[in-house]
Amino acid sequence: MDVFSVGPAGLLPVGIALLPFAIVLVAIAWRNRAWSTREVPGAAFRLLIGALFAACVVPAWGLLAAQAAAWWWVRGWVIRSGGLLWPTAAAALYVGMQAPREAIDAGICIALAVGVFQSALAVSQWREWPVLNLPGQVFGTIGHRTGLGIYLGMLVPLAFYTNYGWALTLAYLPGLVLARSSVGYAAAGVGLMWVQPGLWPVALGGLLVGVAHRFIKWNGGRVRPRLLSDAVRARFTVWSVALWKTQAWPFWLVGHGGDSFHEDGRTWIHNHKLSEEYKEAHNDYVEFLYEYGLLGVVALVWYGYSLASGLRVSDPMTGVLVALGVASLGNFPVRVAPIVGLLALALIVIHGRLV
Repeated sequence: MDVFSVGPAGLLPVGIALLPFAIVLVAIAWRNRAWSTREVPGAAFRLLIGALFAACVVPAWGLLAAQAAAWWWVRGWVIRSGGLLWPTAAAALYVGMQAPREAIDAGICIALAVGVFQSALAVSQWREWPVLNLPGQVFGTIGHRTGLGIYLGMLVPLAFYTNYGWALTLAYLPGLVLARSSVGYAAAGVGLMWVQPGLWPVALGGLLVGVAHRFIKWNGGRVRPRLLSDAVRARFTVWSVALWKTQAWPFWLVGHGGDSFHEDGRTWIHNHKLSEEYKEAHNDYVEFLYEYGLLGVVALVWYGYSLASGLRVSDPMTGVLVALGVASLGNFPVRVAPIVGLLALALIVIHGRLV
């Protein structure tokens, strides 16, 4: 029997048999670093298991996991979270797929209720009532106003999974307004247009008003063009540097490794006189290209193609993905755990349609 005909699992026995040669690969990759000949085979086994498990759950994720593991091997523990990302995602999807539909529905309903709480808490923080309050900051329990805006924006299409979509949308509106996040407004507006395509003029109008509101002062209603220009300039600077650093061989093909931007980006900032430290690219697409290169883009397109038959117009779960995709153009929602949790719920339901 052809061992490869049984899929990624068929590679496990071969990989185990070849573990004694792991030190040869390390000797090549880590010529100028100290390493333990005793610990290397164990580390190689853990990386192998993670990548193969991801491939068994979602083949495209297996490719990304193998790529991240290879870079982890080359660069060391500094990007360990990148090496763990895709096996962890695969484990979450696998466990979620085993859950009964009642449990998934309960999780969605709880998430929607948590969104109402976050919006109410934003009002409390705005009024500076003594409940999880930091003076002058509105963030719910998400940790940052932009994260709160995106979180609530993704809940807008998800709300229409129930019969109370409009009521929940109105409940999320105060939190969206107080978060003052342009990408949060965009996620909510586009997500609403997806699930209610017949009302796209209303949703588009709300989106434009919301984005404009982000750059208007509370006192006097004057537009803040400097804030807008500074934000755009800083982001375009980071994006251009990231793309420039990806052009060289072999980075345009295989990237710099999962989670490498978080580590590398901090070293660029002082050279470009940016006002804040950018640990993320504020554009998940640019960051993904920097970390995974063309090979990663191919894997992502492959995954999207495999998911296509489970995506539907007017579908709340697809709307969550669309809202996330829009927010990813100007921020880093896939780095925020509560937002990734909403993504996981949507993917579990969508993958359930493919079985």
